[in-house]
Formats: sequence, structure tokens, C-alpha cells
Amino acid sequence: MSKAVIRRSERMYDFLLKLYPKRYRYEFEEEMKYVFSESLKDACSEHGPQAIIHLWARTILDTGKSLVIQHVANLKEGDSMKTKNTDILMQNKVIVWIALATGLLLLIPLIAMQFTSDVAWSLLDFVTAGALLFGTGLLFVLAARKMPRHRVAIAIVLAVALLYIWAELAVGILTTWGS
Repeated sequence: MSKAVIRRSERMYDFLLKLYPKRYRYEFEEEMKYVFSESLKDACSEHGPQAIIHLWARTILDTGKSLVIQHVANLKEGDSMKTKNTDILMQNKVIVWIALATGLLLLIPLIAMQFTSDVAWSLLDFVTAGALLFGTGLLFVLAARKMPRHRVAIAIVLAVALLYIWAELAVGILTTWGS
């Protein structure tokens, strides 16, 4: 079983690496694959297949941060002669970043479902969570563009609303939706 889990994880990681800029992949892809593969084997041999879930959680967080850094660096190198707005929220590319972050967050339960039966999301769960996360991100961008001085307050209000709706849908705090 562990060899199948390792192969499946390696294939998913190969797919994840496709999100990096071409220049970065050309230079580091093989080394990244090797390190991830060895980490998988070590985790599985030392702590069993359950340790792979922890490795994936760390990998998704690190990859998400690294993707943003590498794409920003790639943009700076490619367009260094152009003057552009440095406020990311004012650029239309922010929608791609929101979609990427939503996808990376949705990878967590998807990967967890591969290794444990404790996580059992349906297609409707993924669609709902994706719409909620992506919609909240877009709402933040829209509100922050209209009221740039109040970005922190807007972020706090939207984060609280997102967490409340998520908890309400999951377990039902004030209603019976989640039960």
C-alpha cells in the first residue's frame, strides 16, 4: 500500500510543480522531485502512511508561499523596464492569485481524502468551499479597491464572516444547516 501511496503522491507533486514559472522549473524541478520523493519515503518508513498527510500539509503551505514568490520574481524580471502599479490589489492579475490560493486550499482535503476515511468531502462540498473562498477573496479585492484606507478592517470583517459561514455549514451554530 505504501508504494502506491508514494507513487500517487509523486504524481500529484509533479502536477503541482507545473504551477511554477518555466524558468524556475527548468532550473529546480528535478531536484525538487528528488527531495520530495525522498521525504515521502522517509516519512512512510519512519512513521507510516499517516505521516504523508503531515508532509503534504507542510508541502502545500511551502509551495503556496514559494509559488507567489517565484511568480512575482518572474514578473519583475520579465517586465523590468515597464512602470506598473505595485499595489497587487489594483492589478487584475489578483484574480489569478485568488484562484490559485483557493485551489491550493482545496488541495488539503482532497489529499487528506486519499489517505484517511475521516475526511469525506463530496463534489458539492468542494464546489461550496471553492465558491465561498473565491467569492470572499473577490469581495475583499472589490471592497479594498473602493476603500483602500480600510483594508485591514475589511479583511477582518470578511474573515470573520467566512469563518462563521464555514462553521455554520459544517456543524450549524445557530441553524440546523450543518446537522
